[in-house]
Amino acid sequence: MVYLQASTWRTLGLSVAASYATLGALDVFLPYRAGYEFFGLPPSDAVAQLMPLLGIRDLAIAGALFALARQGKGPEMGTVILAGTILCVWDAVAIWQAKGPKLGGTIAAGVVFVTGIGAGLLWS
Repeated sequence: MVYLQASTWRTLGLSVAASYATLGALDVFLPYRAGYEFFGLPPSDAVAQLMPLLGIRDLAIAGALFALARQGKGPEMGTVILAGTILCVWDAVAIWQAKGPKLGGTIAAGVVFVTGIGAGLLWS
């Protein structure tokens, strides 16, 4: 594992929290756009109902990460990030299937990066 200061790992963890918050807000406030851009879904009632659920999931994870960072609990942040990685892997698979390897591969690479941050926080 790369040696970084605990404060650096927390900052990286906050970047993960900000990413979750941004994606969550997009899903909640622009469900049709998010559904199309990420999953290739045409506008429908199902998209309008389900994308905000994904957004709330992401906002809940972001909220937990921000709260843990405020309390200085780096290893706990790592646990939440690693647990969320399970969700991110499935998101990457679904995006790969819907939008192809360019976007799917980018998301998958991001998942690997986020997993590294989670592991770094856990062991910091």
